Order: sequence, then C-alpha cells, then structure tokens
Amino acid sequence: MQHVISIFDIDETAADIASLIAGSKDVERLRQLEHALTKSVRHSNYANLPASIREELACAARARIAELRGSSRRAPASKKREKREPPKIALQEVLDFFGDTARLPRRPYCADDLSAGLRIRSLEQALTKPYIQANPPHLRVWSIFDVDRPGAALAWEDANLLPPTWAAVNRENGHAHLVWGLSAPVLVDSPDMRQGPLRYLAGVESNMREVLRADDGYSGLITKNPMHPLWQVLRGPRLGYELGELAECLPGLEKHIPKRGKIEEIGLGRNCTLFDWLRHWAYRAVRQYKRQGGLDAWNAWLNACNLQALQRNGEFQHPLDLREVWHIAKSVAKWTWRNFSEAGFSAWQAQRGRKGGLAKGMANEDRRASARLMAAKGMTQAAIAEALGVHVNTVANWLR
Repeated sequence: MQHVISIFDIDETAADIASLIAGSKDVERLRQLEHALTKSVRHSNYANLPASIREELACAARARIAELRGSSRRAPASKKREKREPPKIALQEVLDFFGDTARLPRRPYCADDLSAGLRIRSLEQALTKPYIQANPPHLRVWSIFDVDRPGAALAWEDANLLPPTWAAVNRENGHAHLVWGLSAPVLVDSPDMRQGPLRYLAGVESNMREVLRADDGYSGLITKNPMHPLWQVLRGPRLGYELGELAECLPGLEKHIPKRGKIEEIGLGRNCTLFDWLRHWAYRAVRQYKRQGGLDAWNAWLNACNLQALQRNGEFQHPLDLREVWHIAKSVAKWTWRNFSEAGFSAWQAQRGRKGGLAKGMANEDRRASARLMAAKGMTQAAIAEALGVHVNTVANWLR
C-alpha cells in the first residue's frame, strides 16, 4: 500500500520520517514535506527537530522527488503510444450489425456527449462513440425512430410492425431508438433522385412514426450506436427489409404519402417539401448569378441557395437538421448551375406558355359551350356573363 505523508500533527522520529520518504510515491506530498522542513519550519510540526536533521530530511525528500520524476520520464515510449490509441472494433462485429461498411458514412458525425456537440471522425473512431451518424449523406439506409417512453424496445409489437433490425435502449429510462434496415437504400436529397421512391419512403416512415408514437421532431441524423456498451441492444431477425414489406403492416398509408405542393412538417416530408420549393426558386434565380461567371459567382450562388433553404426550413414546425438543409441546398445549386442557361430558361418559359395557352383555350371553349346552353334555356346575356364571370360583350360574341 502506498505510504501517505501527513504534514500535520506528526511526532515521528527522524528515522521514521526518513523511512516514509524512502517508501513514498506521492510527489506532491513529498514536495509539501520538503517545504515544511525548510521554508515553513516555524509553522510546522518539525520545528523541534535540529536544523541539521531537517536539512538532511529535506535533501532526502528532494532526492526522492527527483527519482520519481525521472522514472516517469523514462517510461517506455511504446506504453505512451498505447494509451493514445483509440479502442478498436473488430471488422466482423461491424459486419454483424451493419452488413457492410458501405452502408455507413466514411466519416460520420459522432459524439461522446450530445450536449458537447458533434465531431467528424473516421468510421473506425466513430464506431467507438455512444452516438453516431448511421445514414450516409444523400441516402436513407436505416429508418430510425426515437421512442421516448419506458418499454420502447417493444413498441413495434404494440404497433403490429415487423421486428426492427435492432433496438438500442437507454438502460436508465427504457427509451430506445428502433432501427429498420432497408435492403434497397433510397436517395433522399439529390436532384438526380427519383421522386416516387422518396415520397413512398416518406409515407412509410410517417405512418410508422404515427403507429409507434415516436418523436416527430427527431431528425434521424444521430442515433445510439448499437456497438457501444452504454446501450442495451436487442437484435432483430433480419438486417434489411423491402419498403413494400414494411408498408404491408401499415394502416392508411396513402394519406401519409406526401403530394407535390402539400406542406409536410415532419420526417422525410420536410425533405420533399424543401427540395421542391428550393428547386422552383432556383430555376429563376440562377440566371443572374450565371451572367457574372467565375468562381466568385458560383460561391455566391451556393450561399444564396443555402440561405433560401435555411429560411424556408425555419418555417417548419420541426426544422430539419442544418446539415440536411446544407446537403439539399448544395445539390439543388449544383444541378441548376450545371443545367440551366438563358436559352434553356427561355425554352422552358415558352413550353410553359404553350401549355398555359392551350389550357386557357380549352377553358374558354367550355365556357362558350356553357353560354350557348344557357341561352337556349332562355337566360339573358347579362345573366350568362355574371354566371360565367366574363364581360357581357364576350357572351355576345360567343352567341353570334
């Protein structure tokens, strides 16, 4: 057992003190003893010792301090390096949980404590943290739900859903993240994505969130790392599911699939809404930046898209994570910068104009036919004009 030297209420003999000095491994205590023997002797319990004895003991303390400090400096370099090395996760453990490292980000966001903020680390380092980003940028590989109530690990049973790939449970309160792997990942925030699969996935996740009574505000960016011992982890029978398999267990899926132009406040519906809104704004706005040309114009355009996306995201009841907003803004900015030109915009406007003119003509033809039917029934031109919302002279022309 390590000797502890006290500088208070000591009546040991000089031999006892010398023995304690020789056996002590506490540098700070030895430094205090040396100070008490020399500089604070009047106020210490060593004032009754002869000056020569005090000096001899102080020298012994200084020598022991130097000896201890020298041994710590001579510690093998290999041991120091060993302490700095992060713990390693066996590749087979990763494959057991995730199937393939390609189903994870190469440099995920991760954290030891969410209140301290997120850090970007290599996948090997991130897998040792309690919190990790599971989905790669632009892809939905894992559908993750945050269920904040005791017994959350079995919420899928109460909702009559298929078993999750895993459930990571907080041991203290029973709250959990339930995760379903997707055997066919879905592109979620790129102009090259297909809108059909994204909207279908958004509907499935919205319906699952409802029946699980999961947190609407959870973005899904960071999840409890199932490989970390902090959590109790329950494994499901399958690594991944087809979307159709998950949908078969859901009641009323149709009403959860987001429609174009409909504001969706939660889940992937926010991605769809933000993407649709931003791309329509970008089609018109990109021209003034492209006229400038050069790298400065591109940077200004990218910043403008991100600013617009952030403003629109702020209107959601549960805004998206800022990193998701950035990915959407960057994707829309790159696609419009690469594909839109003055000539292309003019052709697009002309096509829309032709569609609008055709629709207007068909609407007028319908009203003209209606005016004739009303006149055949004996209605006056003024009454027909009021019913159809046109001028009476227009009705007169239609009836000629």
